[in-house]
Amino acid sequence: MNPNILTTGMRCTLSDGSLVEVRSVLPDHVHVRVRYLDTLDNPEIRNGEEREVPFEELIAEYMGTHAEGLT
Repeated sequence: MNPNILTTGMRCTLSDGSLVEVRSVLPDHVHVRVRYLDTLDNPEIRNGEEREVPFEELIAEYMGTHAEGLT
């Protein structure tokens, strides 16, 4: 996803299937700070945990029952 269209609070899916909420786009415009909402039972990540991920990991905006790709 293009980091220029990401907004705080936007919910997105990651390439591993996790559901996250965008917290901020970092000044380098390469990484995004996200909060995990659903990790699909990944034992390495807790729900609610915040991490910095490359924007390429965000594959789609989550829109309820479906996801809309914005690549």
